[in-house]
Amino acid sequence: MGAAARESVRNLTVGVEEEFFLVDSSGHLSDAGPDVVAEAGEEIQGLQRELSRPQIETATGVCSTGEEVHEQLRTLRSSLVKVAAERDLLLLPSGTPLMVEEGPAAITPTPRYQKMARRFGPIVDSVTTCGCHVHVGIPNRQIGVQVSNYIRGWLPVVLALAANSPFHCGQDTGYHSWRHILWSRWPSAGPPPRFDSAEEYEDTVTAMIASGAALDRGMIYWHVRLSDAQPTIEIRIADVAMTAAHTSVYAIAVKGLVARAMRYIDDGVSVDSPRIELLRAEQWRAAREGLDGECTSPVSTRPLAIRRQLELMHDTVCDVLGAEDRGFLEAGLDSMLRDGTGAEQQRAVFERRGSLADVLAFLTREVIS
Repeated sequence: MGAAARESVRNLTVGVEEEFFLVDSSGHLSDAGPDVVAEAGEEIQGLQRELSRPQIETATGVCSTGEEVHEQLRTLRSSLVKVAAERDLLLLPSGTPLMVEEGPAAITPTPRYQKMARRFGPIVDSVTTCGCHVHVGIPNRQIGVQVSNYIRGWLPVVLALAANSPFHCGQDTGYHSWRHILWSRWPSAGPPPRFDSAEEYEDTVTAMIASGAALDRGMIYWHVRLSDAQPTIEIRIADVAMTAAHTSVYAIAVKGLVARAMRYIDDGVSVDSPRIELLRAEQWRAAREGLDGECTSPVSTRPLAIRRQLELMHDTVCDVLGAEDRGFLEAGLDSMLRDGTGAEQQRAVFERRGSLADVLAFLTREVIS
């Protein structure tokens, strides 16, 4: 790889989409999502409605560095907090609802969402969750499927890092990412298959839609997929993060993995891609145990503790990131390993007094940081 090509890999662009709950002061879900979008959609970048009425989604612009991602996320989150406060609501950065609700969340009344509700029935009621999607720029879809083949081996590790949903409807689930378990109920969700070409990717998407497991291309819920709207690869396995800082660290880790894959592709280095049944099992364990679990290492192809794998991931991506992002990632990972993931911090707050109200206050206070 020439110097120019290596520099282009270091300078990959990244963008982030985040989903949030709107809740009242007691932490219960509000149906105001579509109304907030209608009122503030032109003022807040990328603000969109989601499947259920208590949810809203934002999207950053195209970013070059972790610092830029962090700045944009803080601005977006701050704007949403202010808009929510005008309705006496709070912005909740959790992958799952905290409090017990009287019934399932209302569906946003659009033709597509209503069709999904009719088609998939109670599944729709059970997947009211909030995630984070990271887009990284790629040259073309053929390279994209090769990047996907590489990224999929790291999915359990990045899932554990991004876990932020230990509580669901008044209960400690015992999981670090209960959102992952709920979201896996969609028939089109899960780790992507290994693809030999962009054509095989397209054939598989077409077959899934024809089977009825997905209504359209937007319902291809693989944890890694190619975007149809822009020239990016989209990694979709993360819970929405507790803080903008956590999201930014996760986004740059993902950017680094994409950059490493592209370097391998250009250098002709082949990388083993795990069997899908093993990958599903190891993602389950990562969702269950978080950073305290273990899974097969993409580096050594043997089981290793996930905390050790984060060190290997850092070493793996360091030389394909620019100096600014290397420092940003190192400091961010150190902070998360010291202070805990979102799931770990939520549970630590709860353990002090056994109060979900304390968890709610903590999350809504930390949301902009």
